[in-house]
Amino acid sequence: MIRVGILHSLSGTMAISELPLVEATLMAIDEINAAGGVLGERIAPLIEDGASHPQIFEQKAKKLIHQDGINNVFGCWTSFSRKAVKPLFEQHNALLWYPVQYEGLEQSKNIFYTGSCLNQQIEPAVNWLLQNHYHRFFLIGSNYVFPMTANQAIKGQLKNQGDLVVGEEYVGLGEQNFSEQIRLIAAIQPDIVFNTLNGDSNIAFYDQYAAAGITADRIPIMGVSTAETELQRMNGSGLGHYACWNYFQCINTPDNHKFVQNFQHRYGTDRVTSDPIESAYTQIYLWRQAVESAQSFD
Repeated sequence: MIRVGILHSLSGTMAISELPLVEATLMAIDEINAAGGVLGERIAPLIEDGASHPQIFEQKAKKLIHQDGINNVFGCWTSFSRKAVKPLFEQHNALLWYPVQYEGLEQSKNIFYTGSCLNQQIEPAVNWLLQNHYHRFFLIGSNYVFPMTANQAIKGQLKNQGDLVVGEEYVGLGEQNFSEQIRLIAAIQPDIVFNTLNGDSNIAFYDQYAAAGITADRIPIMGVSTAETELQRMNGSGLGHYACWNYFQCINTPDNHKFVQNFQHRYGTDRVTSDPIESAYTQIYLWRQAVESAQSFD
């Protein structure tokens, strides 16, 4: 038996986004175990709750590495949580497998970044908006590293094109009241709202945006941390808005059809997959491939 760690938020503001990643990780582990495991060993997952707080992520990572002796951990979502645990993985030469898009400006021999970088998600989204005549941008994001860095990149990209940022607002993770930000958007009338909010703040923002009478045909939102999981929780308020990811559930390939069907068979026909879900699932297979190529769990 080989033990691995799963470290995600099972509670708090990020749970809506991270719980499905735990499910995808467990699905991949069960599939691999059913096929004979890795080097003849079954995978035994140990799950810990980071509770949407960097300090708790650090505590739980320390437990997994020190107390449980685990050297491969699959998890984290926010850059806050990843940066909180990064020194531990480097100090103890353990590996973190990180499944979500990230801002770059960091590299580590002890972290596999399996999500997209800014040039693979943010830059193409901005280019598409400019090509479709959206030139005045209002930026809104959660108050931490990824949204701020993404918005710095957007501002540089727009400056090079001669386009404008007409507003920039940040709110704390978990914020549920967007009345002031929506009032500003209504007053400024940008062409597009570029959204880097994370977690359940997205649901509150989109619902309040629609309730304020701002429709997608007037001022659409481009979301880069709003995927199928978050959209499913909205009361139709995401209708007509945009999202940019490297994977969508609707990708029409045999492998993706099988993946979606297996996920829904396991967790419910009403369930959806998303880019972070796909990445959380795939990185288990990437780890298996690495172990089998090396013929060693080291």
